[in-house]
Amino acid sequence: MLQEFVQRMCSDLGIDDVPKMSPKKTALFILNPEVHVQLTELDPGVSMQAAIAPCPEKKKEDLFMLLMSANFLGQGTAGARIGLDRQEKLLTLSLGLPYELEYSAFKQHVEDFVNYLMYWRERIAKFEQEETLI
Repeated sequence: MLQEFVQRMCSDLGIDDVPKMSPKKTALFILNPEVHVQLTELDPGVSMQAAIAPCPEKKKEDLFMLLMSANFLGQGTAGARIGLDRQEKLLTLSLGLPYELEYSAFKQHVEDFVNYLMYWRERIAKFEQEETLI
């Protein structure tokens, strides 16, 4: 299912380099040089994960408070979750959709996921430059 959806989305978006599924049923979907989304086929459904930004050294507690409020009931992430990678060096955005999807719903979820990814990249960059938490 996922390979078929990825091929169709690449066709819709005019992307020539269609990612191939690995034996672990994952594909790295590259929308542009800055946006890479790891897609994993679930049985049923799909999951998405992407790196937002490096975890900052300064004001980490304040940033985590902001991110926890965004994660609360998925209200600042459209149901996705902001977390850390295993090495705790990167902030990540993850979304699990453990149910059957039609292509139109899949495409909409990918679009929403990428929009929230870009929003949080910008918001974290602004946060790092702020003097105090707003």
